[in-house]
Amino acid sequence: MTIQEANQIIQEVIDSGEALDTQIDLSELTSAVGLELPEEIGTLNLGGLTSAEGLNLPKLITGELYLYGLTSAVGLKLPNVGDSLFLNGLTSAVGLTLPESVGALELNSLTSAVGLTLPDSIAGGLELNGLTSAEGLTLPHDFEGTIALNGLLTAEGLILPSKPERVSLDGLLTAEGLILPSQVGTVDLNGLTTGVHLSLPEDFSGYLMLAGLPLTEKESLRKRYPNLADKIK
Repeated sequence: MTIQEANQIIQEVIDSGEALDTQIDLSELTSAVGLELPEEIGTLNLGGLTSAEGLNLPKLITGELYLYGLTSAVGLKLPNVGDSLFLNGLTSAVGLTLPESVGALELNSLTSAVGLTLPDSIAGGLELNGLTSAEGLTLPHDFEGTIALNGLLTAEGLILPSKPERVSLDGLLTAEGLILPSQVGTVDLNGLTTGVHLSLPEDFSGYLMLAGLPLTEKESLRKRYPNLADKIK
């Protein structure tokens, strides 16, 4: 896709008067130099960009923003995003300034949370499956959505929000150091091979998923926590 073709698509959307209700797919574009975007837009797919050079994003994106091809955040200026923000190509938070508010956020290739400042408001899901440790990770305290941290190999230093809807930690082989919130929906710990060190809150609104735990250990947990027996799967 040429820049001229991309700008023509954008102009047609602007002329239609439905920019906020339209999904604009410019994923075949490899450079944003010369790209002319409107101030407000619905969903925008720029997944083919590997660099933010020349990229001037709209002031408001009400839908989703796809930038999964970016390998560097240098020069990237992000607006608030009403729905999901996809930045799965980034391996480092260097130069990354996230907006104050997003609907959901995916940074699944990020290998370190050092330098990462998450938005104050994340309405839906947060995926950071590339992290192997919680070093440098500060999660929003009042976050009530779903958190996926399936790459973590240790729970050391992990401080979870106070009442998330779902927490996925399938990469953990042991619960050593894991402190679960007192209010939580479903917790995925399908990688655990032992229930030693696993301490559970008083109640789950969802389930405790332990697919990798031997049946004998599940039964032991059910005896330790009889009020949660039907929640342990």
